[in-house]
Amino acid sequence: MHPLVKGAAAASVLTALGSLDRGPPPQQQPVQAPAQARGVDGLPALCGPGTLPEGPICVRIPAEDAVGPREPVELRRARRGEEAIPRRPDRPADPGQYRYPVKDQKVLGGFDVGATPQGIRLAAEPGETIKLVALEHQEGPAEVVFAGNRAGGAAVATRHVVREGERTRVYIVIHGHLDQVEPGLAASAKLEPGAALGKAAPAPPAEISLEARQVRESVAAAKTGPLDDKRLTDATIAIPIDLRNVLQMR
Repeated sequence: MHPLVKGAAAASVLTALGSLDRGPPPQQQPVQAPAQARGVDGLPALCGPGTLPEGPICVRIPAEDAVGPREPVELRRARRGEEAIPRRPDRPADPGQYRYPVKDQKVLGGFDVGATPQGIRLAAEPGETIKLVALEHQEGPAEVVFAGNRAGGAAVATRHVVREGERTRVYIVIHGHLDQVEPGLAASAKLEPGAALGKAAPAPPAEISLEARQVRESVAAAKTGPLDDKRLTDATIAIPIDLRNVLQMR
């Protein structure tokens, strides 16, 4: 036998004997690729449990107890100033068709300014007594929920129950920029239309502000009493509303 052939045969025998000593080779486990997700920009993102694709990366979903309970959507929108009730289509747009708590019934501005109703400005005579007006379909007397000083002057806020079809709603009307509150007027007082609320500035220009807010049903059901300055405009208590939805027609 040729020496090269003889050497190759010997090497084959030794290799076979070595493999018998080591036993059979271990079987390789198949690797399962994670499910492929798509990020918001179309790039692939391989995300495991507890994560979500965010572009080419994965972000972890925080546990609910780590961030606390989430607020209802409407309350989150209200806190950001995104929630308001505009004028209903069946209510006239002309400000001159409504009754106001001033003698001249003159609106200086405020309607249709911006997406969120924030009240209007009314002309008053110097030193004029500002008197309460009832809302359309109001039931019973109004109730004072605030009487005191706010930014811009004194203010009186009144709570009104209004019949709307087969249900009632509660509204808060804020009479602001007064020179002074009517002496003796305090929260929880019940007022009939025409009751004195306070006085306008003694010198021109004598202007007051007027705004309305619709109380949320959950708050109205609890029959909340007097409110402080900050809670008057708290979006979780009441929603800004266009005054033309609730003022009486002239």
